[in-house]
Formats: sequence, structure tokens, C-alpha cells
Amino acid sequence: MVFSKLKAILGSGIQVDTLLHEKHVVPGGTLKGEVRISGAEVDASVESVEIEFTALVEDDSKGEDAAGAVHDYFKTEISGKFDLAKGAAHPIPFEVQVPWETPFNNVEERPLVGGMKLGVSTHLALDQALDKGDLDWLTVEALPVHKAVWEALESLGFAFQETDLELGTIQGATVPFYQEVEFWATEGEFHGRIRELEVVFVAGEANTDVVFAADNAAELLAPDLNSTIRFSVPTASTDAVETVKAQLTQLAAQKGV
Repeated sequence: MVFSKLKAILGSGIQVDTLLHEKHVVPGGTLKGEVRISGAEVDASVESVEIEFTALVEDDSKGEDAAGAVHDYFKTEISGKFDLAKGAAHPIPFEVQVPWETPFNNVEERPLVGGMKLGVSTHLALDQALDKGDLDWLTVEALPVHKAVWEALESLGFAFQETDLELGTIQGATVPFYQEVEFWATEGEFHGRIRELEVVFVAGEANTDVVFAADNAAELLAPDLNSTIRFSVPTASTDAVETVKAQLTQLAAQKGV
């Protein structure tokens, strides 16, 4: 269990403590915990309590040294209005689904370094004021489809380089950013035909769209179509070698190599 004390005073002496049962989650899975509200110096009326998923996203337009900005991308209410008596405690257990499009920052217990942090915060609405607590950082494990595509690329001679979050919405996605996973072709049949491969996933419960961009100087939001290909894979897939190989072959042909 992970215990995090959040700042939610709002001038009334109320304290909000959030207990996450586990900070290691998976997209589409469940985040469980309990929000404990206590310490009011006077009777108070709480309007709502919400859990919000957030991500630290780099903004390339501001240069490489610019600090990332925290972007909220999914919010869910875990409690509606209730009265809190002076000095009383009010625990709120919760179970919320982790959004399918949550980026991953861990692959088979391997943390992915880079400019990417994922977390949740607790919001308390009280007397028409809103207080947002500190962030609790999360470890998000890759889905089977993420790992299947990753392993397929490695088996075909690609080596992982880095991953980060970029501002913008890929077609079919609902979040205001996308995760870019970069690979380089270091050996195998695609070495010399594709140098750099950027991979983007748009995950869903049944199927996940995968975008490959090869040696693409343009932004993925307005790509060179000769250097980009998009295909769909079942989210539960554990083997994608043949699919990935076929898509890479088509992509190389589009590029004329």
C-alpha cells in the first residue's frame, strides 16, 4: 500500500489523505484506493470528490530544455455531495478504471526512462472552491499488444531508443497527447531500408491501432503518407511478428526502398 497526504485545507481545516493500494497499474485495469477526509474545524458541505489521471508532457515547441507541463486527461467522480461534521472522518473507498489510452512507462518490469511521468491526483470541491492535491506517480505496465509489437520489432532487428509524450491528438484518440516510442533498425532485413521508426499506439478494449512512421521529418499529426502506415491489432495479442513484418515491408515499399 502507498499512502500519500494531499494538501486540501481550503481554509476549513479539512485534510485529505489518499491511500493507493497499488501504484503499479495497467491500461484498462483498475486503480483501487481510499480517500480519507477528516479534521474539519467547522461543519462543512463537500460537493464532490474526484480522481484525475494526469501526465507530464513535453512541449517541443518550447525547446529541449523547457520543463514539461502536467495535462489532465481523464476525471471520474468517486463521491457526490455529503455533509462533514466538525471533527468527523469520512472514508471513501474507490475503484476506478485506468483509461485504455494511458501511456505505459514499464515493460516487463523494465522502467522506460525519458521525459514522461504518469500519475493521479485527488480533487475536493467544497463551498464552491476546488482544491487539487499533490500528484501520486504511477507505474503503468505495457499491455499485451504493446509487448507483442515491441518484441516483434526486436526480433526483426530494431533496438529501442527512447519514449516520450508529445502534445497533440492522433486520429481516433481522445487524449490531448500521444506516446511516441522510438526504435532504430540496427540489423536484419530492414537495416539500411529504415533507419528510425516511431511507433504510436491508440489502445482500446478490443483492438489497438498502431502507427509506424519511418524516417519521417514531418510531425505525426500531419505525416508524410509515404513514410507512415497504420494498422490494427487485437489488444490481447501476444504474437505480432508476422503482422509487424508485413507492415514494415509495405512501409519500406511506400518509401521506395
